[in-house]
Amino acid sequence: MSNQYLIDESDKEREIANVAARVLQECFIEAKQNGPVLYVENDVLVSTAPNGEPTVVKHLYGRNPAHRVVNRGTFKIKKRQVED
Repeated sequence: MSNQYLIDESDKEREIANVAARVLQECFIEAKQNGPVLYVENDVLVSTAPNGEPTVVKHLYGRNPAHRVVNRGTFKIKKRQVED
């Protein structure tokens, strides 16, 4: 594969992601105007009603994978030679 092909693929994926983000944002705004919506912001589950203040439903704990790795004990890292 050439570098140009990889750059073109990367640009296509970025464009697809941008379009998907815009569609999700528009759908969320439409849903928020029609009724209550639940969403997660900074590991907090929040409920928002139309023309209402956001209310905290639940704090989500244990979602950080870094904490889970630290609690598992000792890890052994093996050095290996990688041939190009």
